[in-house]
Amino acid sequence: MQTHNQAAPGDLESVRRFINTWSIPNQTRIEADILPLLASDSDAWQSDLSLYPRQPSDSLDKLLVLRSDLRKSCESPDANTEQLNAWFNRVALSVHVESVGGVTTLSVISAEATYVGHILAAVANAIASGAWSRLKTCGDCQWAFYDHTRNGSKRWCGMTKGGPNGRACGTIAKVSAFRSRAAAKANVDVS
Repeated sequence: MQTHNQAAPGDLESVRRFINTWSIPNQTRIEADILPLLASDSDAWQSDLSLYPRQPSDSLDKLLVLRSDLRKSCESPDANTEQLNAWFNRVALSVHVESVGGVTTLSVISAEATYVGHILAAVANAIASGAWSRLKTCGDCQWAFYDHTRNGSKRWCGMTKGGPNGRACGTIAKVSAFRSRAAAKANVDVS
């Protein structure tokens, strides 16, 4: 699996890694889906994706639909609330309250030992903390990344390549926009 400098905090990172089991590798620019391979090999699952084991109820079909719905939500958080609510209604989640050093915290945990439950608990906690809106997908390469910027307005996975598997989607988009504006201006000047 491609590594990137856009890791999410805490358990939200496992959601980002799960979403990125579908990607468009920079070398081929052809869609690649490693989830079926990971789901069929428990060793690969644990080494490449998650320490939370996949249970029989975590069917490949269910995982594929969940990943698709989470990806859609990251593309536009306002557009996919119905699907998220449907997932939350299907999985047993519970609220856990803890007090440490005079500070009381609340967290959502999975009431069932499933990978789907773990992922949805992480999503619920991210929504509650406000971090969910910062998990985004790049408009160009579709890579899921966590937006660490102060104002949360990041649009691309990166502005620089940042390594052998990286892609400078922001730079590519800005260069393309500049060239389009320059071409349009050249056409106006000629007329």
